[in-house]
Amino acid sequence: MSYKKEVEVIWADMDPNQHMRHTSYSQYAAHARISFFNEMGYPLTKLAQMGLGAVLLREQSTYVRELHMHEKIIISVELLKSTEDYSRYTIVQTISKENGKTAAKVIIDGTWIDMQSRKAIQPLSELIEAVINKLPLHKDFEWVGQEYYRFL
Repeated sequence: MSYKKEVEVIWADMDPNQHMRHTSYSQYAAHARISFFNEMGYPLTKLAQMGLGAVLLREQSTYVRELHMHEKIIISVELLKSTEDYSRYTIVQTISKENGKTAAKVIIDGTWIDMQSRKAIQPLSELIEAVINKLPLHKDFEWVGQEYYRFL
């Protein structure tokens, strides 16, 4: 199973050189991740009602090919790594051109926070069952320990 979100590059995403701004890749990747949760029945408003928020710890983008205005792009969402309790995770996203060629890769490390205490937590079992367990797994998926997410 894979999850893919198709969008069209818009004028606001263009830089003075007439190709897509680097920050737009991150925004489209975030849009695809949020769209997945929404399509699984957990839009941001529902997560907020649950007192749960998703937080980025690290983001890495690699650019391979230019994208231009009006191009259709396809963004995949795959779980690459996770702790066994899903409190920390790594998602890899490939942004592809309509012809299937990779334009960029975005890899994020994230965690969940309790919106009241502002502390990192593991997600509620309800969310794991309804959404997280349905995230497509990358071919190189692996379980990792908490130490993987200690960056400093």
